[in-house]
Amino acid sequence: MNDRDIERKPGRRWLRWLKITGVLTVTVGSLVFIVASAVWQKRLEDASKIVPNLADYIHQIDTKPSVIVSEDDQVLFQDSPQNRVYVTRDKIPTTVVNAILAAEDKRFYQHSGVDWYAFGRILSLFVREGKKQGASTLTMQIAKKVFTGDERSFDRKLNNMALATMMERMRTKDQIIEVYLNEMFFGHGAYGIAAAAKVYFDKSLDELTLGEAATLARCVRSPSRENPIDDLEGSKENRDTVLKVMREEDFITEEAYRNALAEPLKIKTRAKGTTRSGKRLPYFVDYVLLQELKEVAPEIDFASGGYRVETTVNTQLQAKVDEVFRKTLRAYRSANVNMGAFLCTDSDGKILAMIGGQDYGKEQYNLVTRAKLQPGSAFKPFVYSTAFENGVLSPYGEVNNGDYTIKDGRSSRKIKSGGPRSMVSVRSAFAQSYNNAAMWAQKEAGLSNVMQKSREAFGFKYLKDHVETTAIGANTVTMMEMASAYSVFQQEGYRVRPYAIRRIIGPNGEVLHEFAGTKIGRVVSVDTAKGIDYLMREVVTSGSGRDAIGVPNAHGKTGTTSDYKDAWFCGYTDRFVGIVWLASQTTRADGSKKRLAMDGVYGGQYSCPLWAKLMTVVQDTLGESNSGRDRRNRKVETPETDEPPVPPETMPTDVVAKPGPDKPETGAPTEETEEPKNGDQPADDGTTAPEVARTNPQPASPPKVRGLVYVEICADTGLKATLYCPERVRRAFVKGTEPKTRCTSHGG
Repeated sequence: MNDRDIERKPGRRWLRWLKITGVLTVTVGSLVFIVASAVWQKRLEDASKIVPNLADYIHQIDTKPSVIVSEDDQVLFQDSPQNRVYVTRDKIPTTVVNAILAAEDKRFYQHSGVDWYAFGRILSLFVREGKKQGASTLTMQIAKKVFTGDERSFDRKLNNMALATMMERMRTKDQIIEVYLNEMFFGHGAYGIAAAAKVYFDKSLDELTLGEAATLARCVRSPSRENPIDDLEGSKENRDTVLKVMREEDFITEEAYRNALAEPLKIKTRAKGTTRSGKRLPYFVDYVLLQELKEVAPEIDFASGGYRVETTVNTQLQAKVDEVFRKTLRAYRSANVNMGAFLCTDSDGKILAMIGGQDYGKEQYNLVTRAKLQPGSAFKPFVYSTAFENGVLSPYGEVNNGDYTIKDGRSSRKIKSGGPRSMVSVRSAFAQSYNNAAMWAQKEAGLSNVMQKSREAFGFKYLKDHVETTAIGANTVTMMEMASAYSVFQQEGYRVRPYAIRRIIGPNGEVLHEFAGTKIGRVVSVDTAKGIDYLMREVVTSGSGRDAIGVPNAHGKTGTTSDYKDAWFCGYTDRFVGIVWLASQTTRADGSKKRLAMDGVYGGQYSCPLWAKLMTVVQDTLGESNSGRDRRNRKVETPETDEPPVPPETMPTDVVAKPGPDKPETGAPTEETEEPKNGDQPADDGTTAPEVARTNPQPASPPKVRGLVYVEICADTGLKATLYCPERVRRAFVKGTEPKTRCTSHGG
């Protein structure tokens, strides 16, 4: 062997590997081709059995109603599409056919069911620009309706392609387009182009103008949304797009194109054709249909028939809370209360009951999901949370309750507030809902920090910027937001999003979507959540929410806006979250609504007793009893000190928040809030404030801690309290350091 042969060996080795790789590639490719061909042939055989009875398959799907059912399997709403007008191909004007082709499949007469040219173009566009587009032909859209509806999978796509191919082999183009134009759903109960012309324009097909035909052509893409009744402006844009394609494809002349663009779009004022059963729980059903379903499954056309939407609401519970709410509202009429709303969710976020208004026949506006309301003092937990997170206050420390003045240009005004104008315990400030203390807490935390935390951690989307009186509830929230935000303290820092839909089942019985509770991260620390939890228990045991004490392990916060226009109680137990809102409203001569002041209606005196009644019903119906676990006794991490550990009930108030040297931030205050002064009790005359089962528990005796003594002191002077001290707190002292002198600053 010479040197030249040795040098050639590596080259020959690479050539040998190249040949082997080539043979393997051809072999594997051939096997894949054979298998794919066999699979494809099997799909074509299956499709060939469907095509002869295609109309019957479609009819079976379309005549099955869509339903919304409750958690306890009660039908809440049924939508049965029945509006059909069948027309043969020779009765369908060419203008209408061309409009459909321009909107959905302009190469219809060039492909054989699957438009491979369009697939290639869309793939190229995706690789170059990352844009996604659909490539379904008219024939494939019919196939989709028969096979798997809205399910998105490769197997479904393969079935659709096989059926489309077989349809093109067994039917003419005119027969296919006749099926399409008679069977596709156009929205508002209209099946087929003839029914759609009648529903939207009250015309027969031969009466449609070019602009009207182009408008109808785009309805099939998303019939429940993209139709001229629900979205007139969007339909005009769709019409113009279709007309442009028709002009580009020479379906119409330039003159016809311009005339159609200038044509006014006049629709019927009311659509007919869909047979809808009466709504049971209409406020909840509207929320499911008009908001949540569109948000979580926008691709679904509920009105097209065959869908089953399983929800979270419990009809037995709803019936009971409706009755309690109705009776209580009647009892509150003497205080000028004539409207209200209620929302109950569980710890998973399921919406169990919803009262969105008093008379759906007169007012369909859902107060729970849509109304932007001022929360009053019910917003204070989020202010204090921000202060705790930023380390400027402690749940067991003190806060300034001195006068707080808002400056607005040349004018200024003092905030109305209860309690002594001095340093007070955070516990008392929160439980008795002192407004000055909340304003100073916000000052310490920083208004911008409060706004940021409220939006990002607690999920409030409708807050207005730079409203200084946000601390006392002069901003805007929804009841749905309040339920989600209060779940943070129930869930030790995690926020739970309320939801109404558990599962969506498609026309063919397949599960399209399934939902469970979602915890939106740990939005505040465990210590902050436990601190607010402790304070909201104090509201119930010794503060403005004492009427909720009969509800096992109740926690909450009252809220009242100026002029008594809003009265709230927002709270939770171990398992449930409940939000109650009361107000008064009248209708002006022009039909507009006007909110009225109620007659001295505080959240603690009216909303709180109602909340207690409703939550008792919830617990009795769905099962929750006193677990014996008092949240106030849960361990809370506190800053290290030189003193021995002290239980939360008697935590020394040596974490003091001093008023900052900076001037109060200015903003655009609207209404200020004021809770009833310490000691105010609900009316007990049997009319304005129905009795609520309640007890008057004394604060639990603190556990003995070695080396400590517990003394009730005056919060103002720090000396031993007397009966005349306006605020008395029980504090732990190392033995020998406790005050011996009694306070003499308050008389006696």
